[in-house]
Parts: sequence; structure tokens; C-alpha cells
Amino acid sequence: MLTTRSPYFRYLAACNRPHLDHFKHWIFQPGMLFNSPGKWWGNHGARPEPHAGLDLCSFEEVHGAIKNLDRHTRIPAAFPGKIIKIAPDFLGKSIFIRHEIFDARGRRLYSAYGHTRPRDALKVGAQVAAGEAVGTISSFSNPRLAVLPHLHLTFVWIPRGLDINDLNWDNMGKNSDITLIDPLLVLEIY
Repeated sequence: MLTTRSPYFRYLAACNRPHLDHFKHWIFQPGMLFNSPGKWWGNHGARPEPHAGLDLCSFEEVHGAIKNLDRHTRIPAAFPGKIIKIAPDFLGKSIFIRHEIFDARGRRLYSAYGHTRPRDALKVGAQVAAGEAVGTISSFSNPRLAVLPHLHLTFVWIPRGLDINDLNWDNMGKNSDITLIDPLLVLEIY
């Protein structure tokens, strides 16, 4: 269990002024939350595996307007850590960060930010601070998918010694050594 939650929304709002200045709450469609069995895009069919994270896309403002995140949305790190991998995903790139946070079993916390465009100077091995922008949402365009730009967030516990190559989207929900965590238990997003 994680003892400290990240004030993630505060970081996200600070990185994205004035776009999020009138934020009221997130709008979650079926399929956006952790462990959801269905898709929220395209044909809304079943996912091959339950959703391994949380998708942030649309929000309501205090005056009732509905807004979306877009390619200008800057993505902050939830906790301080080290960039350990930047890899292509089907809508952009994924940024993986290793944190110096451990659970009672000695497993380390990792976070993954999917569908991004990493900032120009971001390299594997770089240290990042909590709240530091690591990139923006990818400006993907694929009319066949009918999916809006969004940020995918995943958090996992990983035992020491796991090969970093085993940390990938194909295996994250299938490798018994990797324990997925509901991002709503890790992040303060409101």
C-alpha cells in the first residue's frame, strides 16, 4: 500500500495554466478507469485485457463547459524519479519512471505515462522532480480509432531484479511479478 499520494492534479494544473484554471471535475466514460473491461473509443468493444491504468481526457469547468486535454497539455511526473525507458506505443510514446518508493515487501514503485510526446531534452537516465513536465500529450491522428487525445497513467509495484525489458504494455497485466495499482489510489486528481 502506498502511504503518500501524489497531489497530481495540483501539478497538472500548475503545468497547464490557464487551460485548467476553471476545472471542476473529470468526466470518465465507461472504459477509462482502472480494470475496465471495455474500450471507450472506436467500437466500444471489449479490451483484450482489463485496462491497466487511468485515462484522463475530458473535464467539466465550473461554468459547465466541457473541455478536452489536447496536444498542448503538459504532463507532470507524479513523484520524483529516474527516467528508465521511453518506448513507442500505438498513439505516441510511453515514458516510464522509477521512483524511490518501496512497499512493505521491498517492491519499487514505477509509473508510466502513455500516448505522450516526451520533451526534447528528456533522456533515459535523467532525474525528474515531482511535478516536473516530462512531455505533452501526443498529437496523434488516427480516424480509424476514433479516439481523442488523452493521457494514460499506470502505476505498478515491481520486485528488485526484474529486467526493465519486462516492463512493457504487452506484458504489464500478464507478468505475475508486476502488480498493477489503481491510479486513483495513488493520485489526488481533483
